[in-house]
Amino acid sequence: MVPVSLVKCTEYRNDLLEDAIGQSLANIGFPLASFENKNVALKPNFLMASAVEKAIITHPAFFRAVAKIVQDHGGRVVLVESPAVESVKRVMKKGEYGPIVEELDVMIPSNGRKGVIFNPDERKFKRFEVLGSALDADIIINLPKLKTHGLTAITCAAKNLFGLIPGLDKSQWHMKASGTVEFSEMILDLNEAILYGMKSQKPILHLVDGVVGQEGKGPGPSGTPRKIGAILAGTSPVATDFVAADLLGFDYRQIPSVAGGLERKLGVSSATEIECVGEDIDRMRLENFKPSKHSMSTATYDRWPFNRKGFRNLFTSKPVPQVEKCTLCYQCKAICPAGAIEKAEGSKKVPRYDYDKCIRCYCCMEICPEAAVDLKSGVLEWMMPGS
Repeated sequence: MVPVSLVKCTEYRNDLLEDAIGQSLANIGFPLASFENKNVALKPNFLMASAVEKAIITHPAFFRAVAKIVQDHGGRVVLVESPAVESVKRVMKKGEYGPIVEELDVMIPSNGRKGVIFNPDERKFKRFEVLGSALDADIIINLPKLKTHGLTAITCAAKNLFGLIPGLDKSQWHMKASGTVEFSEMILDLNEAILYGMKSQKPILHLVDGVVGQEGKGPGPSGTPRKIGAILAGTSPVATDFVAADLLGFDYRQIPSVAGGLERKLGVSSATEIECVGEDIDRMRLENFKPSKHSMSTATYDRWPFNRKGFRNLFTSKPVPQVEKCTLCYQCKAICPAGAIEKAEGSKKVPRYDYDKCIRCYCCMEICPEAAVDLKSGVLEWMMPGS
């Protein structure tokens, strides 16, 4: 059986977090003595510079609790992350990480060095350039924030490791792997490369910040914070995400990275091999947790003919900037992998979108600091399953 820990934690209090995280690691059988004399990379979710209460980034108190446990058991903590558009420094400042990093003397590599890893059993993508500081670590602890996601349904353990791709290189991957299914397959190829493609294999843990997560139009400013009251832990990203989806009341078969990961036997051979340990998930499962509008029926859109331009515009939701919120900061333009966004024309107050180029990755919606990008349904989208 592959264990995934589920521990109740309803507040970001240091004592509660340390106790809950310590119990989580015990539940999956990870010995804390393993941290001694090791360089331990902590990989939070730094999607963008954001206030803590918006539940967009991994909560700083959650990061602190994990870092403290590592240090208390003889490990050296390295913060490893690369936001798509903004700097680590800016995200840390807005997200209240500064005092914690200073207090615990957390190392933050600044050279931006890349390393190459290969997936020996790739389905499509074999070679990945990732942050060299992650390759240098002896142990990687992945610290995802549990949120909904317009493209992948949820962002949790498997998706958070996409943050090891440096900066705007992420946009290039959205072009190489456009659409929900293909992007999810790429995420799985990346996870396999991280697990099996490094020169020396290393322990990789997943500790999920689900104390407060996001529902609705996550994972950015358009999402709605919601108290979940849980911390999850596992050594398999697929098993961890399976339990996370179950906790939210989602069907894992509608999440391609989970269903595909089980089909690949990525750390777990089948759903029946996953054992939720700790709290009774039936008692903690949330009711009426709102998915992202587009995410729970996306698989059909990746198939011909719905992935052709004309059909895509008729049958899929498109991102639309809102005049009353847009400040013309053009972060949407900077991140758009398809080059589908241009500066506003004349006196218009929103960027110009070319929907024939738009690949419906929703990166613009995800990254917009003002939550100024909304989804507008295709005129025939009501005909699609799950609409």
